Order: sequence, then C-alpha cells, then structure tokens
Amino acid sequence: MGGKMMRVDQLSQMAADMLPSDQYDVQTAFVPREDRRHKVRELIDACRGAVVIFHKSAASNIGPDTRAEIRKVAAGICVDHLDIVVGPLEKGFFDVHIVASRFAEAELVQNLNGLKPLPGTQVRHLRHHADPRLGEISAREIDNFQLGYFGMLENIADRSAFPDDMSIPDYEPTELDGFLNALPKSNLHVTVRKPFPKRSFGILPTKPFTKGFNAAVVGANVLVNTQVHDATYYLGEDYPFLIPDPSPNSVRAGIEHAREAFGSAEWQMGLDRMADMRAQVAPEKVVQELRQIVDLFG
Repeated sequence: MGGKMMRVDQLSQMAADMLPSDQYDVQTAFVPREDRRHKVRELIDACRGAVVIFHKSAASNIGPDTRAEIRKVAAGICVDHLDIVVGPLEKGFFDVHIVASRFAEAELVQNLNGLKPLPGTQVRHLRHHADPRLGEISAREIDNFQLGYFGMLENIADRSAFPDDMSIPDYEPTELDGFLNALPKSNLHVTVRKPFPKRSFGILPTKPFTKGFNAAVVGANVLVNTQVHDATYYLGEDYPFLIPDPSPNSVRAGIEHAREAFGSAEWQMGLDRMADMRAQVAPEKVVQELRQIVDLFG
C-alpha cells in the first residue's frame, strides 16, 4: 500500500498541481475485477482518449477482452513496474514500460524481450519522490548522533547488527503519523537492503531508493550498502557512509564510523551529497519526467 499511496495518489496529485490545467487533466481510476461489469465499463469510458498508466499488475485485474477495448480507445498505455516485474499480457498491450530507478532502466532495456513487446515499445525512467507528508523539521538541528531505521524489518539481513538505542518506529498504517514524525529525529538513517537474487521473465526486480530520498528531505545522512539500487548513482562511490555489503559486521563497522564522523567535515560532505540528491528527486523533477512520458503520445 505504501507504493500505491506514493506512486499513484501522491504522484497524481503532484502532477495535477504542477501541470498546466488547460493542457492536462490528471485523474486516478480504480481497476475493478472483471466480474464487476458496470465498474469495468466506467473504467473503459475513463480511458477514452487518455494516456493510461497502470500501477504494477493492476491491468491483470481485468480480462483480455476488456484490455482490448481499452487498447482501442486509449491514446496510449503504460505500465509502471515500480519495484516488481509485471508479467507480459497480450503482445503490444503496453506502449511504454516505466521504471522508478536508473538500475531498473538498464535492466529492463537489456532484458525487455522477456516481456514480449512489439517493436517500438519504449522503456522510460520516472524518478521516485520523497514522501511529501514529511514536514519542515530538520535532522540537522540534532546536536548528537541519532540512529534510525524506517521500514519493514524483513528487508534487512540481520537486526542483530543494530544497537539497542536505535529508533525503529512501527511501520503500520495505523501508526503512520508517528512513523513520519520520527524520521527527522534521526540524523543517520539505515537504508541497508538485502540484494534481490531472483529474476522474473529474465529481469531483476528493483527498488527505488525511497528511504534515501526521505532521509535527504529531512536532512539526514544514510548508511547504505553498494548493492542498494541507485545509491551510488545519486550519492557517488565515495559517499562516506557507503558499506560494501549488508552483513552484520559491515553494518556495525559502518555505524561506528558514522558515529565517530558525526559533526566532522566528512559528515558535512555526506550531507552535501544528500542535499544534491534531494534536489534531483524534487517534485518538479519528477513531474517533468512524467510529462515527457505523457507527451510521447502527442
């Protein structure tokens, strides 16, 4: 649900706010089950003349006949893979495959044939954004080292590497306000992630660097391993708090290094890189890439 909230609800609102209203009409539409025929008909009508972007596997909710009807009436059809690989539907159903990271872009371009596209099908990058619900409180105002992890614990290799005083707020819909309010209270965010070893349709699933983007918005540094997609793309291979792998030993060593570097020139170098990343994923940059995709269809 976090991906849907950010990549559908928030992104569409950003687009509606920033794109010229006399040129673009931005709407979201629910993709119903195939047996809800009146809702299916509403979806088809909503797609008439529109550039349609399906979120992840939403298009699989409807059957091939409905997809064929949408194919006839839509100006163009895209799929936003986000963090999974959406399996192939009918050949040529999608005109554009959207990806949320540079790593994913390279992976999909190289292995697009696994999704059986028609010639001319494009892969386009649409950068992710930080959560706009994050306030103006900055972690830079904290005068001592504070460590936090903000996400699902199953995404990390081994929790035993974390010190007892580390902030780990609940990542639950019912606790979301407390979760978001906790982000600026830590000035080093652990964004370590286990690599994805399994391919689907010959393509490696990828994750946007969302935890890093959120950390950048609140003015924190990150502890991140080199295997995290797009980390070195945005931060550089010499980012001071980059670790070689997500093993407990590497995490412990990285935390201690950051603790010792707190307040130093090295710490400031990290913050400067984070600020640059924040600028690169600012809402206007995201909407600019979305507009470029939509404008492919005239």
